[in-house]
Amino acid sequence: MSGGTKAARIWKRTWVGGGLSAFAAGCLWLSFAEWGGTLVLVISAVITLLVLREVASMGRFAGRAMWVVPLVSGATAAALTARAAGPDAFALDPFALYARVGAVALPTAFAWRLATRGRNEWADAWRSVALALWIIPALPSLHWVRADFGAAGLVALIVLSKVGDVAGYYVGNAIGRTHPFSRISPGKTTAGCVGSFVAGAAAGAACVAVGLLPAEPWGWAGGLLAGGTVNLVSQAGDLLESAVKRWAGVKDSGTVLGPAGGLLDLVDSLLLSVPAAALVWPLLFSVA
Repeated sequence: MSGGTKAARIWKRTWVGGGLSAFAAGCLWLSFAEWGGTLVLVISAVITLLVLREVASMGRFAGRAMWVVPLVSGATAAALTARAAGPDAFALDPFALYARVGAVALPTAFAWRLATRGRNEWADAWRSVALALWIIPALPSLHWVRADFGAAGLVALIVLSKVGDVAGYYVGNAIGRTHPFSRISPGKTTAGCVGSFVAGAAAGAACVAVGLLPAEPWGWAGGLLAGGTVNLVSQAGDLLESAVKRWAGVKDSGTVLGPAGGLLDLVDSLLLSVPAAALVWPLLFSVA
């Protein structure tokens, strides 16, 4: 690939990324409104459904009805969660949501395998359970982030989940030479991974400094730990998505975002960073 072609590709992806960032910034600004929690829940649910549709049509997944188990388990978990909610607010506990999705996905996958045994193997049934747990609960759990850490905390998590992608992309293209995950993600470089981590940790400290994350009890050190943790799991989420795409036999999850790929390519980091935040952030920050 010539330098001019590479530069043009980077420039085009930068423009697409800038447009997506502007749209996300507008949605996050609206999340500060009184009804922002409902908006977050609706947008996250819609994106989750679109991502599921995209994944179910990728390469080897197409024609296998891989959407059935995630959709049934997600709908059932949503109904159970809504029923358990208090009378005044929709209470979303991410751990309960993951548990409910898993509890419903296992028997659903068993029934799905028996109903589609002519075209699916048992391995496909277990993969469908994994897809359900990976895709379904993460984005709706952003509602929990806003409820416990406010809209500012939601902004912080989105920033920390994505800033590493940006830093890793540009650092990797500028000085990256070695490729530690060549079999899974050939484009990822060691320099890009390190640059991503440094940017993520620094952004975590910055989020505390500007008030997006609570300063109590650990101050900027808590921000460093939060940013570093979110970055590591975000990079893991990117690698996991690359592994899923390789198994499906596709390069990008879709083409809806042009050079940026599909929706799954956009939210892959969040699919692990949101549950990681649910686990770690209450240990690092005082909950409002």
